Amino acid sequence: MRQRSEQPERPGLIGREAATEGLLGLMRDSRLVTVVGPGGVGKSALAAEAVERIARTGHTIGTVDLSELSDPDLTRHALVHALGPQRDEGLGERRTLLVVDHCEHLAAACAAAIGRLLTEVPGLRVLATSRRRLGTAGETVLPLAPLALDDAVTLFELRAGQLGVRLGSAEEDRVTAGRICLRLDSLPLAVGLAAGQLTGCTPRELLVRLSRAGACLDLTGGGQGVPERHRTLRRCHGLSHELCAPQERLLWARLSAFEGTFTRSAAETVCHDRQLPRSAVGRTVEGLVGQGLLSHVMGRPELIRMPRTVREYGAEWL
Repeated sequence: MRQRSEQPERPGLIGREAATEGLLGLMRDSRLVTVVGPGGVGKSALAAEAVERIARTGHTIGTVDLSELSDPDLTRHALVHALGPQRDEGLGERRTLLVVDHCEHLAAACAAAIGRLLTEVPGLRVLATSRRRLGTAGETVLPLAPLALDDAVTLFELRAGQLGVRLGSAEEDRVTAGRICLRLDSLPLAVGLAAGQLTGCTPRELLVRLSRAGACLDLTGGGQGVPERHRTLRRCHGLSHELCAPQERLLWARLSAFEGTFTRSAAETVCHDRQLPRSAVGRTVEGLVGQGLLSHVMGRPELIRMPRTVREYGAEWL
């Protein structure tokens, strides 16, 4: 395992300073921290930012990306391999961080393997990213929400600029950019995909296009090296759909009928049937909340909302 004491310079994440500081604080207090949120929200980027800062303190760092691993039985081997031969050469006496990216499809196997490694290696800390919590003892979860609107607009402008597109300085252009970002739930992946469309249209034309059914889900983009799961929102949400339990998929589709916020009681009334008993609706709602597919309204926790693009995807399964 290599010592990452010298890191290349890279720009800080837009709108994530508080989240980065919060993550670093949790990592000081807990040996296992999992960044949890929907696909495309920026979990891996946040983890990378935190790791770059931690590397400056002299930690030994190993990383493993599990996105292409499909066999749960190979999970422990992948984690041990990331630690390298030094695992058996006094690693327990060193400050060591293992970063485990994309755990969601192997959550149970990751929970078991990480739990065992934390017992075997006293000096080890683990930072994981996942669309859902791992559910192992001692896990601390950091939920990651989409960007604030102003930060999403800044990201939109930055991504457009990187493609050689300069947005006008008029307030109208910024308002249009804000409407585009709202339409996309301020999800960083979606904002970046949308900005990529500006090489062939104006912001106003893009906003009109995104008002059509399914248009947000079918935004495409990403250059060489961009993983398939991040080339369209449809694929991104589709992976979340695959991870859901049958009742979660069913409720996701039915809740897409709500245009705005709703309450748990309303969900129970509208969505229950033989396949999804009323008594199971509340538990299933919280399961979707835990994956970032639903959220409680800040300051009004009795109200629940489903992001627009998540709702559009769910409606296709009605």
